[in-house]
Amino acid sequence: MLLAGLALFLAGTVLCGFARSLPMLITGRTFEALGGCAGMVLGRAIVRDIYDRERSASALATIMMVMSLAPSLAPAIGAYLAQWGGWRADFVLLGMIGAAVLILTGSRLAETHAPTPVNFVGMIGSFLVLLRTPAFLSFGFATAFTSASWFTFLAAAPYLLSELLHEPPSTYGLMILLPMAGYILGNAGVVRLSVLLGSARLFISGLALSLASGVMLAVWCLGDLTPWALFVPMAISSIGNGMSQPPGIAAGLSVYPRIAGAASGLLGFMQMALAALGTLLLGLLPRDSVVAMVAVVGASLALALVCGLFTLRAPAEGLRPAAASGSSRKIVKGS
Repeated sequence: MLLAGLALFLAGTVLCGFARSLPMLITGRTFEALGGCAGMVLGRAIVRDIYDRERSASALATIMMVMSLAPSLAPAIGAYLAQWGGWRADFVLLGMIGAAVLILTGSRLAETHAPTPVNFVGMIGSFLVLLRTPAFLSFGFATAFTSASWFTFLAAAPYLLSELLHEPPSTYGLMILLPMAGYILGNAGVVRLSVLLGSARLFISGLALSLASGVMLAVWCLGDLTPWALFVPMAISSIGNGMSQPPGIAAGLSVYPRIAGAASGLLGFMQMALAALGTLLLGLLPRDSVVAMVAVVGASLALALVCGLFTLRAPAEGLRPAAASGSSRKIVKGS
């Protein structure tokens, strides 16, 4: 499945590179997205196949730390490439990277889960089991609301900088590096401390730090709106996000280890769905002040912590590494 996804991404990139119309370009980008999501979903499942919950948190933190470099470096690299060789040069680079990853994955990555026939009924059964499990829902919604806070900020910040603060686009390009660096710092803390302190303690601590930064964002922005008022609190929030996301995802995958693939896909869906709802709500609220962004971001962070605290009261299988329960064993073939 991972090889198929990477091949689809490469095919979409080639299509974008040769696009002669906007619909063709959009089609290629759609193929890129469909193929690229295989790396995110299956990468998490592969980590869970290899490691237990505590070591999964550390491994996922390392992966996320590397992944967070892409959105911070890509705009600058893409801008220079487009200026130097035209917009198609961006897809030449993406094609080279996609081909290299596909070759390396095919030649170096061994199978981590015994292949089974595709069983759509079993797959739906896996999702239903997860959706009926309080532990999984608590971890899933905690990580999803955290993602919603970040994507809501990303949607609002450029508008606030340009329309309310009259800052040039370069201001956003520089200031966004602060939360990116904060996320990397939080991930690095998980890598170093997850086994020593335990993933549950890091998870709750990260959620609490993010909520505290949300309060700081509200006080600072409502008192004196400046670029620093927007990005410094979000940099602190990103440290908390970097601390909470890897152990939260690892714990969600550990609820039923035998269906980690289904759990990874459902976690990703929940994160993207709530992020989309957050940005939609932002667009429905008044845009003439910073209040809408502060309200949606603050509410998302508060709900994330509430869901995180529910994990402390969830059934035992969601709180520590354990063998899959009987219900998960019955639906393994569909995961």
